Amino acid sequence: MKWRTKWLVAIVLTIGVIGVAKLEEAEVIRQPITQYVTSGQDLVAVKKWVASMIKDSDDDKIAVMAGPNLDDPFSMYESMQPYKNGVLVSYTNPLPIEAQASGLVVFTGFTRESGKTITVLYDDGDEVTYGFVGTIPILPYTAVKKGDTLALMEEGAIYLMVKRGGVKLDASLLPTYLSGDDLSDVDE
Repeated sequence: MKWRTKWLVAIVLTIGVIGVAKLEEAEVIRQPITQYVTSGQDLVAVKKWVASMIKDSDDDKIAVMAGPNLDDPFSMYESMQPYKNGVLVSYTNPLPIEAQASGLVVFTGFTRESGKTITVLYDDGDEVTYGFVGTIPILPYTAVKKGDTLALMEEGAIYLMVKRGGVKLDASLLPTYLSGDDLSDVDE
C-alpha cells in the first residue's frame, strides 16, 4: 500500500477518535467510548487491525552483506542504580536505542522525572520507558519493528522503567530483563 494511503487511513482514524471525544464531551454520546480506544492495550489492538488491513510487506527490504551485531548494547552498561520507579543505567559510549520487538510508540516528550523520554508499548504487553535520551527521531503513535531506532543516547546515563501487565518491574529485576532472560521464574 502506498504511503499516501497509509497517511490517509491514519488521518481518518485520528479524526474519528477526536470527533468521538468531542461528541462525548458535548454529551451527545453517553457511553465512554474514548476510554476504550485510548488505553495502551487497545492501541496495540487497533495498530494490529490497521496493519492487517494495510498488509505491509517486508519484501521491499534489500539484503546486504554485513557482519551480525551480536553484542546487545544494553548488556554492556557501566553501572545500574535504582531511580524513581526504574533504574539509571550508565554508559561510556553513545548508543542507539532500538526497539526490542514490534510495538507502538505511545509517548515522546519531556518529563520532570526523566527529561527527554520515549515510551514504547510492545506487542507482548511490556511498556518500556527510556528517559534522559539525546535525540528522538520518531513521533508518538508510530508503529515500530524490532531493530528500529527509537532514540539516540549520548554518553552518560539513561533512565529505564518497565511495566509488565500494568505493574512496574522492581529495579532488582531489570538486569535480568535487559539480559533478555525469561522473568517468568522470578517472583515479583
